[in-house]
Amino acid sequence: MSERARLQAVPGTRVARAATPASRSLGRAGRRQRRRRRVAGLIRFAVFLLLIFVAVWAGVRVAHASVDGAVYTGHRYTVQAGDDLWTIASGQYGGSTDLRKAVYAIKQANHLRDSGLEPGQGLTLPYLGE
Repeated sequence: MSERARLQAVPGTRVARAATPASRSLGRAGRRQRRRRRVAGLIRFAVFLLLIFVAVWAGVRVAHASVDGAVYTGHRYTVQAGDDLWTIASGQYGGSTDLRKAVYAIKQANHLRDSGLEPGQGLTLPYLGE
């Protein structure tokens, strides 16, 4: 006779069942542990996404870095006799740029109210994009 069967035959004794995953109900501690694991997994995932974001951001910054800072900030131009904003914009930015946008950007960068320019006056020609 097995030990279990012998103990069951004795009146008043209790035999403990072997705990199986299907029969074991999760108590409060088990649910808490499962919740902690889930939250820890979500935190790890959020940190992973943050690291990916930082890596992409840094890569974009490095890819667009340039030795010549004037490419992004603009460069100086000295006004010649007979120049106006339209001729300066067409000569410096070429035909691929909208001249209205270029004239407006020059006005904004130099705080000009009208287009009256004097020879020898220095202008900052802003960077308008790639």
